[in-house]
Amino acid sequence: MSGIRKFAKAIGLSSIGMTFLKIGLAAVLMWYVISQIETRDRLVEIPPDDGPPVVLAYGDLQGEWQEGGEWQFQPEDESQPPVRSQDLKPNQEPRPGFFTLLAGLRVGFYAAAIGFWMVLLSVVTWRWQILLRAAGVTTGYFNAMRLCFIGYFFNNAMPGLTGGDLVRAVLVTRGLESNRTKAAMSVIVDRLIGLFSLVLLAGLVLAFGDIQGADGQEIRHLDTVAQGVFLFLLAAVIGGCVYLSRRIRRWVRLDKILGILPAKGAISKLDDAVTVYRSHPGAVLTALVLSLILQACGVMSFWAVGKALGAELEVAHDFVIFPVVQTISSIPLTPPAGWGVGETLYGKFFEWFGSAFTLGVAVSVLFRLTTQMGFGLVGGLVWVLSREKKQGMKLAEMKDNGETETSE
Repeated sequence: MSGIRKFAKAIGLSSIGMTFLKIGLAAVLMWYVISQIETRDRLVEIPPDDGPPVVLAYGDLQGEWQEGGEWQFQPEDESQPPVRSQDLKPNQEPRPGFFTLLAGLRVGFYAAAIGFWMVLLSVVTWRWQILLRAAGVTTGYFNAMRLCFIGYFFNNAMPGLTGGDLVRAVLVTRGLESNRTKAAMSVIVDRLIGLFSLVLLAGLVLAFGDIQGADGQEIRHLDTVAQGVFLFLLAAVIGGCVYLSRRIRRWVRLDKILGILPAKGAISKLDDAVTVYRSHPGAVLTALVLSLILQACGVMSFWAVGKALGAELEVAHDFVIFPVVQTISSIPLTPPAGWGVGETLYGKFFEWFGSAFTLGVAVSVLFRLTTQMGFGLVGGLVWVLSREKKQGMKLAEMKDNGETETSE
């Protein structure tokens, strides 16, 4: 039984109740996001004390307003003269509305974002194939990519950004007579290594990078974010060492503890499926290096989407923002694909780093539509044409298989 369903059972919620809870959470978050989005173009003044921008006028922003181009702002009150880029005071700046941001899309940067994401998907498949091989399961590169794309499709219908992993874990075990649990758990290990490397990127930038806001201003809540990142990495390293080290396991009597737990047979199979990787340090190290590469591609894809919409955040900023938001959005208790959660967080982070909430939401929406929905639709086509679909395999059957997998 999945962790979400156990949680629901513990608090007395049925699966239908949990579904409505997630839908309600998504609705509340989306309402908050929409209420914070500014659809109108505006001219703002930035207070010297780094307070919230003061709106001087609403109007129509036209021209090349991205990165120092020539533009003109016509206030709604036509009695006021238009403001041109060369007339702007040092503490003033134009803030395009949500739809102006989308209409001003720069195709070159957007194409670069798609290219970075395609590289990421290629390396993700390679990483998983290496972990499968270490678990004693051999599969071709294109079959692994096929299963990954099917997982991307189901990510859009299941909780968090990782819901499709359940589907991928079940599909990879079909037709196997041995190592089924190890094959399924390779998906979890693959995800954990990816998550660790993503946060590690943020940690490296925070530790060794000079992270500053616009004009050298201090970034709000950066210390809190850094503490959270470093605590996560510390907990992950300590937890991994405790779990995988034979000496530490004996010292804390972990095997004895696992042996007295309910369903100890299933737990033992899961434990064996994970600890098999301590005998393959080369595969794990290779997977970690590949993860750093592909996660960097993910950050660059997000940065390029931001540049396509006129964002002026530095690359180093996105190496902090993207890992933190994506990690939180991947929690299975969040709505499907993390919708609502991601938009709220990206909007807030953009504000903290000296940009605008609306711009953060616009970047998040376009990024998700491209990488999650766009490539997810490709995964949907792969699923429709797959042999599993043709054999009548339903998602409900996958859930049932996923619950009984560890008992085989």
